[in-house]
Amino acid sequence: MSQSDNQTPQATATVKRNPPFNVLVWIIPVLALLTGAWLLFQHLRHTGPEITLYIKDADGIEINTTTIKVMNVTVGKVTAIKISPDEKGVQIKAQMTADVKNMLRKDTQFWIVKPRIDQSGITGLNTLVSGSYIAFTPGHSKERAETFTVADLPPVTAISQSGIRLRLKGHSDKLLNPGSPVLYGDISAGQIEKAYFDPKDNSVHYQIYINSPYDSLIGDKVKFWLQTGLQVTASGGGVHIDSAPIPALLSGAIVFKTMFEGKGNPVANNTEFTLYNSERELDNLPTNRAQYYVVFFQQSVRGLSVGAPVEYQGINIGSVADIPYFAPNDSHKLFQHGWIPVRLRIEPGRMEINAGKQDDKIWQQQIQQALNLGLSASLEKDNLITGSQYISLSQAQAGESLFKPVPQYQGYTVISSTHTGLDMIQNQLTALLAKMNKLPIENTMKQLDITLAQLKTTLASADRLLSQNKTQQLPAELAATLKELRTTLQGVSSTSPLYSDIQQTLKSIDSTLKDAQPTLKTLKQQPNALIFNRRGHDPEPKGAR
Repeated sequence: MSQSDNQTPQATATVKRNPPFNVLVWIIPVLALLTGAWLLFQHLRHTGPEITLYIKDADGIEINTTTIKVMNVTVGKVTAIKISPDEKGVQIKAQMTADVKNMLRKDTQFWIVKPRIDQSGITGLNTLVSGSYIAFTPGHSKERAETFTVADLPPVTAISQSGIRLRLKGHSDKLLNPGSPVLYGDISAGQIEKAYFDPKDNSVHYQIYINSPYDSLIGDKVKFWLQTGLQVTASGGGVHIDSAPIPALLSGAIVFKTMFEGKGNPVANNTEFTLYNSERELDNLPTNRAQYYVVFFQQSVRGLSVGAPVEYQGINIGSVADIPYFAPNDSHKLFQHGWIPVRLRIEPGRMEINAGKQDDKIWQQQIQQALNLGLSASLEKDNLITGSQYISLSQAQAGESLFKPVPQYQGYTVISSTHTGLDMIQNQLTALLAKMNKLPIENTMKQLDITLAQLKTTLASADRLLSQNKTQQLPAELAATLKELRTTLQGVSSTSPLYSDIQQTLKSIDSTLKDAQPTLKTLKQQPNALIFNRRGHDPEPKGAR
């Protein structure tokens, strides 16, 4: 067998080329890709941005449980919680829905909603069951934001609300809480948004919001002051009780009012005003027309305080500006002099009652003329219960003692002082008591004790005398004697014979005396008439022959 016979014929392969794109093979992956893209698009369409929130602590916040709401509609959920990079709080990641992406602006405000009791009442009770959640108010700024700070308290005013926002600065040891009312009189016109104390200069700062239409009352001359609780003022006019509305009684309030010169010019947002501690402090602020004087007092000034009224004939014309008002190093002579200088502030505007404004120089001249005529100052009791005092200006009485150590003190005219009113009566009583203390009361009491002892002895002797039988028989004997005397007197009565004989005898004696009256008269004129003849001549002796 040859080799060629052993070889089998080889089959020839046929190559069949398929088309480069098979629709049936790729249709399923393409459909899957399109479906995934559609689902991704829908997811991106309904999923809002992820935001970052900063809060002091994560109390009540839980991942995938704590929700974010606006107008009580859930629009997000907390997805992560961790410590903030600066370690001063907590950083929260939250996924929001696409519906609110246009609400997340730079001025959007977030806060925690939880049970709370404050001056506005009780809020957040529903969170006792559902748990705390984060709420926010939409912002309206043109700038978007993804990082926000969560406040502990809800915002006082809505961003979209019409009004004006102001800043207040003052010095006080009282700090009101955000949410406390801002009042115009007794009308609630706004609220406090922020409040904090600056320890660097011991100042208090407030951010307040005045709602419309009360923002039209604000001008650059409007004044603000604190009003806390119930204020009771006792003065010479009686007891005055100033009660704020109920919210102000609970938390305090900031009050503003328009001054007599008007509200002034309009102001812009975030304008800063001065905050005064009380309305009394505001009323005692000096004006540019104020005139100052100094008065020296030699008596106690206890009860006289800065702001105490200065009155003339019962009219308030000023107030106490400084007490005491010592010049530099002048207080070193306090015990040597024994006087206290007080600076007074007199306001001409308070004396222009139902009258136009008068030139201040004319007022100064009139006051000086009154001082030249004896205008003096005295301390008077404003209230006997509280012991508060005020200064009264009046014309001194003739012969009244005035005290004026110097004509001027630290560049101010000095007003004479005098003791009047209760102070003078007190001094007189003190002098009277001093005189009574000098009386020998102790020796007098000793003598009185001795006299009382002697009187006691005498009374004891009289008691023993009265207790004897003879003394007790005296009334009966005296009664018998009086009876006998009555009988005797009846014997000489006008109807008895003895009384008639006595009358006849008296008549005879009277007739005899009348007959003897000429003889007695003659004897009175010529005592020797019984010896010599009154009508004859006296015998002449004859001499010896």
